[in-house]
Amino acid sequence: MEYSRRTTRSFVIALLALCGCDLGTSPGSDPRLDSSADGRYFTYALNQSFSLEVDVHTDAGYGWYCAVSDTTVIHLDSTSYRPKSGNWNMNGGMTVETFYFRTTRMGLCTINLAERRGWLPDVAPINMMEFTVIVHD
Repeated sequence: MEYSRRTTRSFVIALLALCGCDLGTSPGSDPRLDSSADGRYFTYALNQSFSLEVDVHTDAGYGWYCAVSDTTVIHLDSTSYRPKSGNWNMNGGMTVETFYFRTTRMGLCTINLAERRGWLPDVAPINMMEFTVIVHD
């Protein structure tokens, strides 16, 4: 069964390459993505860590909600916040939220994020982003 999954994954990756699809980039040793990752593909090695930094309107009650399509391929380890200005005592202003991910198995995985107010689940998000990660050995 595992052989069949590997063959299928390899076939999908080869098909994407042959169709002219951009297989993305493989950033350096400490890959840090930002909002420009939206709509892109990235390739990472197995057991590699990477992070995503996005601005969030926490002063207006918004937060980013992250959904990983296959948590056996990509694991969300943690998140952290910091003021964009560098000063927590400043009123208003933007906050930067950092998501820390780790690749755990070969495969293809999509990460979706939506910036919204958690207590208003039926209201459309003010920002959304999606990117795809291909994990190889």
